[in-house]
Amino acid sequence: MSTQRGLNFGPRAATAPAAAPKPVRRAVGVRRFVAHLRTGLAELFARRFWLEGEVSGYRVVRGHAYFALKEDGEQVDAVIWARDRQKLSFTPEDGSQVLAQVRKVDFYGPSGRLSLHVDAIEPQGVGALQKALEERRERLRAEGLFDESRKRPLPLLPRVVGIATAPGSAALEDVLEILEQRFAKRRMLIRPCRVQGRGAAEDIAAAIDDLNRDGSPDVIIVGRGGGSMEDLWCFNEETVVRAIARSRIPVIAGIGHEIDTTLADFAADLRCATPTAAAQRCLPDRDELEARLAAAAERLTGGFESRLELTRARLRACDAVLADPRKIVSERRLRLVGLGTRAREALRALTPMRRTEMDALATRVRRTLVDLTPDRRRRLDRATAGLRAREPRTDLRRSGLEQLGRRLESSMQATVERARSGLAERTSHVNALSPLAVLSRGFSVARTGAGEIVRDAAELEVGDELRITFARGTATTRVKEVDAAADAMKPSSALDREEES
Repeated sequence: MSTQRGLNFGPRAATAPAAAPKPVRRAVGVRRFVAHLRTGLAELFARRFWLEGEVSGYRVVRGHAYFALKEDGEQVDAVIWARDRQKLSFTPEDGSQVLAQVRKVDFYGPSGRLSLHVDAIEPQGVGALQKALEERRERLRAEGLFDESRKRPLPLLPRVVGIATAPGSAALEDVLEILEQRFAKRRMLIRPCRVQGRGAAEDIAAAIDDLNRDGSPDVIIVGRGGGSMEDLWCFNEETVVRAIARSRIPVIAGIGHEIDTTLADFAADLRCATPTAAAQRCLPDRDELEARLAAAAERLTGGFESRLELTRARLRACDAVLADPRKIVSERRLRLVGLGTRAREALRALTPMRRTEMDALATRVRRTLVDLTPDRRRRLDRATAGLRAREPRTDLRRSGLEQLGRRLESSMQATVERARSGLAERTSHVNALSPLAVLSRGFSVARTGAGEIVRDAAELEVGDELRITFARGTATTRVKEVDAAADAMKPSSALDREEES
């Protein structure tokens, strides 16, 4: 043991006790430690072995598959290279129970993480999370929360879009960018909430309820970016599913990536693969919508033009049949008046004619009596007495005949009046459809020398002879100037358009 001497201060210095020797520390570098660790792992797991666990966070990057094997809260990272992944007979999914053949146990120094190099994977069954998920899915499906009948249609063009997601996340940025590109002036109401970890499910449900209480959104987007099954587990919670189901506002779910499916997707009114797709389905593209409206307006205009042309063709067909409607009506009226006059005269002449016939018959009888023998006279007297006895009955029949004549005359007059009224009504209809009615309001019809109607100024040339037909009379003129580019006078109503055609 070595001793350590001190310096004397004063007359005499006391002797200091001997100090313990300082130990020498031997340090190992991190690189050497990692090398020893790798060597030890290689010696410990020199042979291939099978490892059983539940797949979590399965993803493929540049052909290589990265995932974790879990059991009872413990997990270890694993990788299967592209050449070995192509030999797999199935695609592992999060939550599936598998047997993995481990070729090598490696410690990756740059990240300080242990990793298993896997050669093969075989399905072993359903994992605990997946089993719990299936049981919950079937129970909620039995309650009718996933029925298609309860899903509501989305509004075509919502005025306010509600968004429930994590603040500052890439999913929120993508949604806002898409909505801004499609309709910049649409209002967006953001309710920040956690989308991963403890308490996330309750926060998401509260966000949906808050947007419903606000009442201004027309549609709600619930979403987040991709992740492992554990990261997205909050969207499988019953609290979130029931909040979506009781929402009065339609809900669009944009959760994870294409392969990710949660119970919230089944309960939502529309499931989209990503938050970006949810934003695209929420609002239509403005340019596409304007193009659809323009096409609809063009079809509507074409339909109106076709209907108008059909009406014009029908009117032109009527021109040949109703060349002069007033003349036809006038002839029918004169015919009815003549029939009425003849009927009245016949009724008045009926009774006097019968009386004249009776008087002539009596005169003939009196002339015959002079030349009769006594026997015939007696027979005639008896016949005369019989006739006189029947005279009251004859007078009664004459009275009935006169009464029938008066009733017939009254009936004929009523029939004539009804025919006259119907004729007047038909006359007004014919006048309304008559081309002459159009001419009487100041319009005219121009015809070429060949008699064809001129409808377009482009058909004329300077010097052409035209025959103009007015409401009263015609005139012949020549063309001095042609202006085919001038706009036609637009009629102010549908009736004017029909008359101009």
